[in-house]
Amino acid sequence: MSESLSLLDITWAVTTTLECTLLGFLAWRRTYRSFPLFAVYGLAIVLQSVATAVLYRRAELEREQVWNIAWGTQAVVTVMRSLALVELVKKMLARYSGIWAFARRVLLSAGAVVILFAAVSSKGLYQWVILDLIRGLELAIAVVIVAMFLFARYYRLPLHPLPRALAVGLCLYSSFYVLDYSLLQKMVQQYANYWNFLGIVAFLASLLVWVTAVARYPYHAEEARLKTLPPETYGQLSAQVNLRLHLLNRQLSRMRNSGEPRP
Repeated sequence: MSESLSLLDITWAVTTTLECTLLGFLAWRRTYRSFPLFAVYGLAIVLQSVATAVLYRRAELEREQVWNIAWGTQAVVTVMRSLALVELVKKMLARYSGIWAFARRVLLSAGAVVILFAAVSSKGLYQWVILDLIRGLELAIAVVIVAMFLFARYYRLPLHPLPRALAVGLCLYSSFYVLDYSLLQKMVQQYANYWNFLGIVAFLASLLVWVTAVARYPYHAEEARLKTLPPETYGQLSAQVNLRLHLLNRQLSRMRNSGEPRP
């Protein structure tokens, strides 16, 4: 057990180092200007790591107090992850106003459903509200990212490598989190410490993806300020834009502007 705890401490230290490295690259490459919410999320995970390290060394705190603070910080970080996801989806669909308007409503609806489910299934216990909220948001993050990639592949939507890699990192950890806390820990409670270790390893993999992407792929300010293409322009870009994507965006744009019932 002492060996596993030592290994856990080492991976925790490596993870914190990578978190700080990610923040450094976000500042150095000025990526925070194009992805401010993701940068705030990066700052949040660093602060959470520091707070958690201090928290578990305060022997005078009761176990319930430690639990409340730890999961409270995790809830804040998860909400920031969700906001970072919305930002990434917006960047990917920035040039397609009709599709983004529809996607935004889907994201808001998914968030509302998650919050409602957490409140209903909590049985009046706020601890269960937090746990169900975190698990629901992580599941929503994973599902939205997978759906986004399938949508982009089907419509041959060009994606910038940086937001794509950031989304992959979010999906990687969210998928493992849902699998871990929904299935694995219920089946093998005696191996909880090892599943926690695997969770850190999964997050470590996400950090490696993010650090590599931010260091490798520049995202210039002019790319973030690309103007939305009017429907008339799509006809001139037939070699770059799939016809089905053009028709979908035009239909959604008309429905939004005319005030017709939305799908």
